[in-house]
Amino acid sequence: MSTNINVETWNAVYSEGRSLLQYPDEAVVTYLVRNKDSLKRGIDVACGAGRHTFLMAEMGLEAHGIDSSSASIAFATEKAARRGISNVNFANILAQDIQHESQSFDIAIVWGLFHYLTNEDQAKVLSEVSRILKPGGKLLCTLRSSVDTRAEKGIEVEPNRYKVEYFDEDTKTPKYTLMYFWDEAGVRGFFRSFSDITMGHRTIEPMGKLANKTAHWLIAATK
Repeated sequence: MSTNINVETWNAVYSEGRSLLQYPDEAVVTYLVRNKDSLKRGIDVACGAGRHTFLMAEMGLEAHGIDSSSASIAFATEKAARRGISNVNFANILAQDIQHESQSFDIAIVWGLFHYLTNEDQAKVLSEVSRILKPGGKLLCTLRSSVDTRAEKGIEVEPNRYKVEYFDEDTKTPKYTLMYFWDEAGVRGFFRSFSDITMGHRTIEPMGKLANKTAHWLIAATK
């Protein structure tokens, strides 16, 4: 498996037991609740600890999760076994190397991934997600917004790609990631191969860190 700074950083973070998020994002919960009757099989791409994979399973879907981090997949697999959840499957593979059959999923969740990929890999993952979705299938995903303050603080290494001190900002051992950021026009262009997109935007300023904006576009796209 090929590696890069983002894969290495996230695996290190997960190996330390950090960012193993357990609770699903409210936007994903709302979408799945509203559409669960039409969803039978879903995939969670870059699933991390499996919070959205498990959510799909709890709603009765056959749920698959993939992630580049062996640490996060080990955590999720152990959790599924411990809880006796049989309708989930986890695999330690890159999002670029999706191995599932074509037109086999009703929904693909890609939450918090695209902004970490190169332009080439963004296109590849988007193409692979489209391939495995059934006609009319849904892609639910996020893109990092251009109003996110990490873009201001990062070092631009190529057009619209920044080296960002993402973790441990207040310690002597920072961890870095490379990130892209999108404005509205960029989002619409990114999903131009899909038949329809519904967009939202969310900005969070954590307690004690006002003016430090974490901002995402929230997208539901129809194949």
